[in-house]
Amino acid sequence: MDTTVETSAASSAGDVTYMTPRGNMTTMTPLLHQCDHIDSQYDVASAIVCAMCFIFGILYTFFGYRFFKAIMFLTGFIFGGVLIYMICKEEEIMPTEGNIGVAIGAGILCGLITMLVQYVGLFLTGFHLGLALAIAVLIVLEQFMHPSTKWIPIGLLVGLGLLFAFLILKFQKCFTILGTSIFGGALMVAFLDYFIEKFRMVLYVWDRVKGNESPPVCWYSWVILGCWPFCFLVGAITQWRITGQGVDHREALHINRSKKVNLKRIRARERRDEQHSRYRHLYQVRRVNGDVISQVNNQDYIQSIQGKLSPAMRSLTDPMTEVESANTTLTQVP
Repeated sequence: MDTTVETSAASSAGDVTYMTPRGNMTTMTPLLHQCDHIDSQYDVASAIVCAMCFIFGILYTFFGYRFFKAIMFLTGFIFGGVLIYMICKEEEIMPTEGNIGVAIGAGILCGLITMLVQYVGLFLTGFHLGLALAIAVLIVLEQFMHPSTKWIPIGLLVGLGLLFAFLILKFQKCFTILGTSIFGGALMVAFLDYFIEKFRMVLYVWDRVKGNESPPVCWYSWVILGCWPFCFLVGAITQWRITGQGVDHREALHINRSKKVNLKRIRARERRDEQHSRYRHLYQVRRVNGDVISQVNNQDYIQSIQGKLSPAMRSLTDPMTEVESANTTLTQVP
């Protein structure tokens, strides 16, 4: 007698039942029917978010190092927003609209911190690079064996994340290019995965992070996942040879600092020149006043002497007095 054993595998997308045949009975596998067609009924909000992720992915992948500060802001915004949204969703404290508002606020705050504090942004970029590599290792490991404990994916994710987070602080340009390329490739792949299979591969990867078992995926899911390393390689080469060529974020930082220092020097020089001009003006005023006083004293002295002279000698000294008075007047002219 032919019998069938039904096994159920719970996934994040829903419960899927697989029929295991015995004897000659034909098996109907719902997964095959799901892989035969593409569901085109998309949610508007999810579609908009995925489109924004695709735009951000292009910016990350091909211009990540070129627009360094903008990328640092987006890194903090995405990290903080997604983390807070997941925490709020798990705790179910507020409705969906409230979770989104809190997540956006937290994302903006984290983005400003990562943009203004350069080493925080670099640390997060390196941490994302380590997480991506750890996820790739977990996907490959799942094809041979399932981790016996959840501490394996946790240790791998945290270990590689911290390792590359500290490495990027030493080799900033190289690992920034690698980190932005691999993160941008992941965003673009998530966009493709939603519009082709409604996040089936994304949920499969999320199960690898949590250490849960998951049902098999479609064959084209692996094609979508294969676009991730392809985008990573193309983006890294593009940034290294084209968009990031001749660009150094540290030089821009030094230029800004030198501009501030030069501005301070110019202002200090202007203050010194202003003080010197003020002292020079006071000196000229004192000199002119001294010349006027000396002129009055000289005229009084000459007049007193002329009063003691005879009329004949007084007539001889009058032309000389006029000449001296004219010379003194000329010296008063600044």
